[in-house]
Amino acid sequence: MKCLKQVLSFCFILLSNVVVAQSSISVEYKEWCPLPEYISGGTNIHKLILYPTYSVYFQSKFIKNNSPYFAASEPEDTFKKANDLLFKFYQGKKILFLSPKINKAYFVVSDSLNLMKWKIQKSKPIRYLGLDCYEAKAHFRGRNFTAYFAPKIKKSDGPFKFSGLPGLIIKVAADDNYTIWQAIKINYNEKVNVGLTEKFKEKSIPFHTYASWQKLEDKRAIKELIKRYPTAPGEIRIHEFPHLEKNLQL
Repeated sequence: MKCLKQVLSFCFILLSNVVVAQSSISVEYKEWCPLPEYISGGTNIHKLILYPTYSVYFQSKFIKNNSPYFAASEPEDTFKKANDLLFKFYQGKKILFLSPKINKAYFVVSDSLNLMKWKIQKSKPIRYLGLDCYEAKAHFRGRNFTAYFAPKIKKSDGPFKFSGLPGLIIKVAADDNYTIWQAIKINYNEKVNVGLTEKFKEKSIPFHTYASWQKLEDKRAIKELIKRYPTAPGEIRIHEFPHLEKNLQL
């Protein structure tokens, strides 16, 4: 009987370890733009789920403002597109994400992982969510960014395409204040499993192809806007669409 109890006890411990091994870390990030001229309908909340060999990043919710200006609902297509996924595959050092709509279609785009060449700063740590976080800086596709990472969480990952630091990125901000991401919640026992959807099983296009198509799409859209809403001489016209990856560099 004693031997049976020991076997059952061992099985229970083994089973518990398997359950723990199957759980993953997830992080919720708040994303916002602090520029005074930026008009926002609310706050984006994104979620990053970290698995052993890959991660997935997506918008989990949108908290609307109470302003009457934004009383109308967002178009369903806009919210649906905002929930598209971004995958980072650690071993293949590859990123897969869906492009914005180009010529009435979305494309799966393949990009490189660890795109940023970080310089870790010699400064005292800052506390975020009870973690010591250290400062690092990098230039990425037309913008300079400052990040704070937590070495205690040994995951070289972060929001959007940010990765490559010796610890999880807790906060990252564009130095021109275009966008800021900050972790607001960490779940060390995430059991939700998000895998590749059917769309992501389609053949992908390389980032440089997407970049050239996107630039052409922007020019077409600007011409359409000017044609639809002509301006008087001397008035400011739209010259480009804003992108987080400002220069869409390769």
